[in-house]
Amino acid sequence: MPAVDPAQLQKAFGSARLEADAIIECQSICQVFGLAASDLFIRWQTYVINRHGGDAGILPTRERLLEARSMLQQEHDRRASQRQSQAGHTVKLTRNKERTHYDKKSVEGLLQNMVSGSQEPLRTPQSARRVGLLKTNASAVRDRSMASPMSPSVFAEPSPSAIRYSNRTNTGRTEDTLHSELPPQQLPEPRLSLAVHDLAAKSGDTELSSEYESDEDDSSSPSAPRAPARRMRYMFEKLGTRTETINRRIERMALDVKSEYEIAALANPTYPHQEAVTAVGRIVNINLDDAAAPISSDTLLLETSRRLGNGRRIPLDVQATPSFSLFPGQIVAVEGKNLKGSEFAVSQFRALPRLPHPAIGDRPDAVEPFDAVVASGPYTLSDNFEYEPLRDLVDHVLAAQPSLVLLLGPFVSEAHPMLRDGQSDLMPEEIFSSKISPHLARLREGLLASSAIYLVPSTDELCCPYVSFPQPPLSRELLARVGVPDGVESLSNPAQISVNGVSIAISNIDALFHLVKEEVSRLPVLSDRLPRLAWHLVEQRHFYPLAIPPADCAGILASQDGKLRMLAAPDILITPSQLRQFARMHENVILLNPGHSSKGLFGGTFARLAVRAPKSIDAPSSMLGDSTKIFPAECTSVEIVRI
Repeated sequence: MPAVDPAQLQKAFGSARLEADAIIECQSICQVFGLAASDLFIRWQTYVINRHGGDAGILPTRERLLEARSMLQQEHDRRASQRQSQAGHTVKLTRNKERTHYDKKSVEGLLQNMVSGSQEPLRTPQSARRVGLLKTNASAVRDRSMASPMSPSVFAEPSPSAIRYSNRTNTGRTEDTLHSELPPQQLPEPRLSLAVHDLAAKSGDTELSSEYESDEDDSSSPSAPRAPARRMRYMFEKLGTRTETINRRIERMALDVKSEYEIAALANPTYPHQEAVTAVGRIVNINLDDAAAPISSDTLLLETSRRLGNGRRIPLDVQATPSFSLFPGQIVAVEGKNLKGSEFAVSQFRALPRLPHPAIGDRPDAVEPFDAVVASGPYTLSDNFEYEPLRDLVDHVLAAQPSLVLLLGPFVSEAHPMLRDGQSDLMPEEIFSSKISPHLARLREGLLASSAIYLVPSTDELCCPYVSFPQPPLSRELLARVGVPDGVESLSNPAQISVNGVSIAISNIDALFHLVKEEVSRLPVLSDRLPRLAWHLVEQRHFYPLAIPPADCAGILASQDGKLRMLAAPDILITPSQLRQFARMHENVILLNPGHSSKGLFGGTFARLAVRAPKSIDAPSSMLGDSTKIFPAECTSVEIVRI
């Protein structure tokens, strides 16, 4: 494998400057492990998260890269050992393994215990390891509100990571800021209740609940009659439903592009064109048979809608295109020529029309000041269920007394090593009721009555019965069953709400981590890569625009695509990700990744937001000092803090 270009390495690592010896080490790692520059950056991010708790101050020096190389080598050796063992063994029953034998007397004894209501649980070595993954019922949660004696956290010494976490020295450190130069926030006294509205309900769309409304019979005409709502079935989708959803997405964007640029008729890019034309379609990877094959500028296809191009695909030539940022599934407007009918040569990618995003003075609802805390799970370390980060987060919230608290899942993550390895006999709802609900009760009691607390489910959440994306809010019945106090509500995932006139969009699926592996770019308008990934969601008007999610990701419901479309341009977009936390503003939209509250064996980060009154902000001279012409994002400061 040829050596990786140093310019590509520097571009992949962004603002972190690579020294000469670090570049040499990076090239060596790429050659040994067969990695591209972007893949090496992802491995570097993984190393920083696992070994340093996601500390943004860790620089890619040669010494650090050697440690990352050692971690890569260990992972490579482990996978090689697993492949060797799988190839050399067949599934057999072990003859000398101790077995449990049952006879007539033992079976009668077991039945007698069941009839008499014996409290001694029946457990085999196998069932004892799996019982923690079973769903509990209401009586079990009430009877076992405290941790089970079988739980490893009871009567046990604190884990090494818990001791290290309690002795950490970086708590309270500011990791990133936005608009820190704004004047101090002044909230009215006494505090007024927040005006929180669900934008989906406000726009006339059906509320996201277990009674989903199917989008299969959607029509572009708002006055067209809709089919009655049917109960959601997330494992019964038809192939035709997905293709129809893709076709409608292309057609919606095509109508807006045609209107925005005043084009008489959009062209069919699969036909020969000697003059420059504009076409709209969807980016797909030419390697359709290999989902793991990376996308590049040489493997791009443009897929058309049935009306604009009979659904055909045409290769794209982007060699003469000065700037682009593309990924599979992206809807684009291309301008160029198809001289021979076999390839569309792109001269430029036209900017897609934005959703309506009025300034403060043009909004029906006045923008009022408020402050908020945003945090994302998991909320416990990876080797226990003590939820120390959640405890410290609640302590901070009670000290700050914000108007709004957004707690994003997962609360009981399916990826927790102890649950995956069967090292706990606690059921997910028991963990929630005994470890999380007490902190939520303390939070609700300690905050002002005017403050609002919202929970947002996650696709990794074990306590949520809906494992696909989108997800309805956690039901009131479930919240009551696990002991969540009154005054703590739940939002859907994704959610679009208006808080005191400020539009907030929340997407609690790691779309950024999925996009970072699929994006190909050249001199993009937004050079900072991580905010650019978040901006794709705003530009595409969709909370998951990627064509094919990874195999380990939750299923994306094409029949519920209407719940994944953005109804209005957000002022604040919140997209938690395992990638580095950030807060940036682009085109009057704040793009925020608050990070996770815990990262493996280390504490994570959360975000504090402060929305100021427009009158307290000095408007730019280009607006003649008129504060009604600015946007809420310009009145908002963000601080990402280490727990």
